[in-house]
Amino acid sequence: MNIKDVKTAIKVGDFVPKENHKNHIDIKYLPNLNNKILTDNSARVYLIVQDGIVKKIGGSASKGGIKATMIFYTSAMTGSPGAPRFVVHLLIEKALRSKSKIELFMITSPKTLAKVSGLFGYKKVEIASFKEMENLCKSDYFSKERKYPDWNFQENHEPYPPELARKHNLYHQRRLKGR
Repeated sequence: MNIKDVKTAIKVGDFVPKENHKNHIDIKYLPNLNNKILTDNSARVYLIVQDGIVKKIGGSASKGGIKATMIFYTSAMTGSPGAPRFVVHLLIEKALRSKSKIELFMITSPKTLAKVSGLFGYKKVEIASFKEMENLCKSDYFSKERKYPDWNFQENHEPYPPELARKHNLYHQRRLKGR
């Protein structure tokens, strides 16, 4: 699916190579975006786009906004990364090295007032859940493409590319030996 077909997303930045660092990618956020947009704690769906084609749909409600969400991808060569972020990090790096343009888009929904259960009763609070947005975005994508984006391996019931899965395993073996 081409990003031009998506009506609700805004571009927030471009992935760029990071030289001479354990992590191989970074994000250059658009300078015209208010930092409040980038750090807003509202639930969000993100789209990773390669040369205009949506490659990954994900969602998050992490504190710190889209910037905090993307740290999981840009720092995936350090710490104890899970396979999805490690593999996507390497896929983005590979695409950038082959001169592809990798962009980051974001979708948010307005918060709504809802009755939420507590221990002793109910309270009306503003909520916005990313999971429902993410599921709707994936469902919309699937309805048009008859599959999920290429980098949504789990949803497509596909294994990670073998060479990248091996790199992930080797990374963790080396990390654990260093302890």
